[in-house]
Amino acid sequence: MNRLLFLIFTGCLLVGSQIGQASVPQPPKKKLVVIAGTPSHKAGEHEYNAGAILIKQWFARAPDLDVTVCLNGWPSDSTLVPNADGILLFMDGKMTHLVLTPNCKRQLLEAARRGAGVAALHYGVTLPAGNGDPLLNILGGFKEDTYSAHGFWTSDFKTIPRHPITQGVKPFSVYDECYFFLRFRPDVKPILTATPPDSVRNTAASRAFPGRPETVSWVYERPDGGRSFGNTALHFHRNWANDNLRKLILNACRWICHLDVPPGGVESVVSEADLAKNLDPK
Repeated sequence: MNRLLFLIFTGCLLVGSQIGQASVPQPPKKKLVVIAGTPSHKAGEHEYNAGAILIKQWFARAPDLDVTVCLNGWPSDSTLVPNADGILLFMDGKMTHLVLTPNCKRQLLEAARRGAGVAALHYGVTLPAGNGDPLLNILGGFKEDTYSAHGFWTSDFKTIPRHPITQGVKPFSVYDECYFFLRFRPDVKPILTATPPDSVRNTAASRAFPGRPETVSWVYERPDGGRSFGNTALHFHRNWANDNLRKLILNACRWICHLDVPPGGVESVVSEADLAKNLDPK
């Protein structure tokens, strides 16, 4: 009899424990919106759509992050960006930058005022000369056309600073069109710094500083509580195969959404077949 009562009591405890666990509400997933621009440049270059799809693929099993990809331009759903926890811009810049259009700019500013994170990759950090708004204040920095420099060079990142987005990232090098000599707010934190050859200092302003180390990737913790990240690499689509560069960007996607970054960084794999998928018809 005592044994029967013990079994019944134990069973009740187990059922009660399971019910208690089931009733604990799970926090909603953070929402990352990746906005990919329209086709640009030659095949294998500025592959915004293919890159955005890969980002979604790498986070497919994340239990706390939901990635929405908007292909070929700004989403038609006007509520998507303002309600996002993080927005990643991977698109053409300068005069055609989508953030310069009134509707897109309004949505981005609305999200930023809520403290949403913002990130931009490669050409997406570029604005026309004399027009740094809104990227300077939201992103913390930008490439100013005719002032900042660009060219193809091997960036050798010999030291990696300690930061949540650099967890698991080791010193590396990459051949890419890394922009440099950028416009920054004074309170940004450099993440990737390398010394470009003077041959790629292609503006008068940049040529005045030969041999100077330059920042090509940064983070910015905004006064509104939002987090921002900029990275000027990824002209070449195949550079997603660089394990350390890819990990840095995926770590940043979590960080701007106010999610913890794993101690070893976000793990991901990419194959040649993955890199060959979803390329724009150029």
